[in-house]
Amino acid sequence: QTGWLKAHYPAEFQAANLTKNLSNMDEIKKIMDDCKKNGIKVLNPDINESDSRFTVNQSGEIRFGLGGIKGFGDNIVKAILADREENGPYADIYDFVERMSGTVNRKAFESLLHSGAFDSFGICRKQFMTPCKGGDTFIDALLRYGELYRKDTLDSAISLFGEAEELKPERPELPPMVGDEDILQKLHMEKELVGMYLSSHPLDQ
Repeated sequence: QTGWLKAHYPAEFQAANLTKNLSNMDEIKKIMDDCKKNGIKVLNPDINESDSRFTVNQSGEIRFGLGGIKGFGDNIVKAILADREENGPYADIYDFVERMSGTVNRKAFESLLHSGAFDSFGICRKQFMTPCKGGDTFIDALLRYGELYRKDTLDSAISLFGEAEELKPERPELPPMVGDEDILQKLHMEKELVGMYLSSHPLDQ
C-alpha cells in the first residue's frame, strides 16, 4: 500500500511522512534526501499558503508547515490560520501586521521572517533589518506601527472622531535594498528555525 501511494502520489506521501516525523530531525533529513532524489521540491513556509503541517500545493510541491517552525507557538499558528480563513490571504506585510498585531509578538514575527514565510511579499529579508528614514530598522518601525494601528482601531470603536484619516497611524516606508543579501547568514537563520536549508544551500555558490 505504501509503495503504491509513493508511486502514484509521491508528493502527498512525502508530505504525510514529513508531518509524521516533525520532531525527528534525522528522519526528516532522510525524507528530504528522498524528495530531492525524486525531484520533489520542499518549499519554505509561506504566510499565505502554509497550513500547520506539510501540505502539497497546486504545483505538486511540498509546502513547509507553520507548525514545523521551531519555537513557534501552536496558538499563534491557529490564530493565523483562523484569521486567513475568515479574512482571506494577506495582501502585503502591512496587511499582516494590521491584522495580527497583538497576536504575533516580535519573536514569532522574526521566526516567520527568517524562515522565509514573508518572502512572497517581495521584500528581501535583509530589508527588514535596514534603517528607515526615522533611523529605526524597518522591522522595529513595522511592529510599532502594528501596535499603533491596533490601539487606533480599539480607540475608534469608542471615539466620536474615530474615522478621522489625519489621526490614523502612518505605514512606515520600506527602505531600499542596499547591497546584496547575506546568503550564508540567511541560510544559517533558516536552518536554525526549520532544521534544514530550503531556499538554497551554502554550497550552491
